[in-house]
Amino acid sequence: MPKIRKKFIIFGTMLAFLLLFLTACGKSSTKEEGTTEDPTIGFVAKKDYVVTTANDTIVYRTPDYDGEKYDVLKTGVNLRRTGVKDNWTRIRLNDTVLYVETSKVKETQIEWATEQEEQVNSHVVFIDPGKQIYAMSATEPLFPNDTSEGAKQKKKMTKGAVGVASGIFEYEVTLDVAEKLKHELELRGYTVVLSRASHTASISNGERAVAGNQSGAEIMIRLSAQATENPETKGILGFVTSAENPGTGKNYENSFYLANSLLTEICSATEVNRIGIFQTDELVFLNYAEKPAVSVQLGFLSNAEEDQKLSDEEYRKLLSRGLANGVDTYFSYVDGKAKGNQP
Repeated sequence: MPKIRKKFIIFGTMLAFLLLFLTACGKSSTKEEGTTEDPTIGFVAKKDYVVTTANDTIVYRTPDYDGEKYDVLKTGVNLRRTGVKDNWTRIRLNDTVLYVETSKVKETQIEWATEQEEQVNSHVVFIDPGKQIYAMSATEPLFPNDTSEGAKQKKKMTKGAVGVASGIFEYEVTLDVAEKLKHELELRGYTVVLSRASHTASISNGERAVAGNQSGAEIMIRLSAQATENPETKGILGFVTSAENPGTGKNYENSFYLANSLLTEICSATEVNRIGIFQTDELVFLNYAEKPAVSVQLGFLSNAEEDQKLSDEEYRKLLSRGLANGVDTYFSYVDGKAKGNQP
C-alpha cells in the first residue's frame, strides 16, 4: 500500500474518533444543562406524627413554595409524617403524599397505627345535604318496600327554604356545611360519603337513604335548614325515628345517642339555642335508613338572625366542627361499648 494512502487512512480514522468524542461530549453537556433535580426525592424516612402550630399551615402537592396548594390547615391538626428534607416535611393526608413547611409543625406523641388498627379505626359516615334545586312532585312510599294498598306516600323531594333576609337557599347551606364536615372528618381519619355533590342533583329522600345503606356507612346524618311560619322560632333540633318503628326500631338507642352527641357539641361550638330531639316516623330518609340515623336542623332560615348566621362562612365552620366533635363522641361511646368499657 502506498505511504500516502496509508497516512490518509490513519488520519481519517483519527478524525472519526475525534468527531465521535466531541459528539458524545456535546450530548453529555446538553443533558446536564437540561436536567433538574426531582424535589420529591432525597427525603429521610420518618414514621410518626406531627401537629400544626400555625393557623396558616399551607399543604403543598410538591415541596415547592410556588407549587400547587392542596389545603390550608389551622393549629392543632395531627398529621402523619413520612419524611423530612431541608425545610420540608412530607406527610400523608387523605391517602395522598403531600408536603408542609417544617417550621409550621412540631412532633407530637401519638402512637403510629398499624394497618390492622387503621381498618378498625376508620369509621364510615354518610352525610345527606338536604334538598336540591329541583323539587320532585312524584311520590314514594313513606316506608321502604311498602307496596300495600293504601300505603302512605310522600313527595320524593319538596322545595327547600329560602333565607328571609339573605335570600340564600337551603340546598346551598346544607351542601356547604356537609363539605366542610366531610373535610373535617377526613382530617380525623374517617371515611365520608355524601349523597350529592351538586345543587342540580335529582335524588329523592328514599334514594339518598338507599345510597347510604349501600355505602357501608355506620351512621347516617341528614342536614337541613328549614323555615317555619313563626319567624321568632330559632335554634337547633334533631329528629330520630321512634323505638316502635318497624324497620328502624332496633337502632333507636344509638340514633338517639348520636342525635344527642351532635346537638350537644354544636351548642358547645356555636352557643346556639337547643330546642331538643324529636321522635317521628314521618321522614322518608330516616325510615329507609338501615343504620343509626338522625336529621339535624341547623337553624331556621325563616328567622332573620339565624339566616344571617347560616349565611356566614365562619359560622358554618363552627357548625361543621361541632358536628365532627359529635361524631367523635358517638364513636367513642360505641367503640367503648364494644370493648366492654361502656355500660
